[in-house]
Amino acid sequence: MCLFAQESKYDHRAAFNPQFYPYPGNDYRSASGEPGPKYWQNKADYSIQCTLSPETHAVSGEISITYTNNSPDNLSFLWLQMDQNIYRSDSRGSATTTQSGGRWANAEFTEGYQIKDIKVKAGTEAYVPEKVVADTRMQVWLKNKLATGQQVTLHIQYQFTIPEYGTDRMGRVNTKNGWVYEVAQWFPRLCVYDDIQGWNTLPYIGQGE
Repeated sequence: MCLFAQESKYDHRAAFNPQFYPYPGNDYRSASGEPGPKYWQNKADYSIQCTLSPETHAVSGEISITYTNNSPDNLSFLWLQMDQNIYRSDSRGSATTTQSGGRWANAEFTEGYQIKDIKVKAGTEAYVPEKVVADTRMQVWLKNKLATGQQVTLHIQYQFTIPEYGTDRMGRVNTKNGWVYEVAQWFPRLCVYDDIQGWNTLPYIGQGE
């Protein structure tokens, strides 16, 4: 009997190489992931006034967001995160979680964010923009593209009800001393816009954000 042994050329590490860091270096970031000489970040400045009503368990607010486009792109629209919409009965989050007995229970649905009013101010012009609400995101269309270095301000009046059965950081409980609230993700906020994905618009589904 003759036995032959052949050394395997299989390299188990090679299968993962394409996924390790698939982005080549450029002016915005190096191949190591560090900022490059032309790295940029867009900027959002928030001014918020809000109230909480113990009688209705509602948060009502007015928010002013000044958004600065530091990217080299001209932006036709803005995307906002609308996290409270996860508590709607038709949200993706409610479709993927149990309605009772679970950590992410949605036993009491709400209407999510109710947008009472929204306006855009660009320079001296103010107008009511077209908007599209898709699950936990809202797209706001601008009349004119937001060029590099320009600013635009969003004015939003909104309201939402704090659910009795929310998630780890959101909900309310009735005690002998009155209602106790835990409130998170309580205002509409700008999505990230970067040089890799553009607008980051993954929906909020509860267990990931």
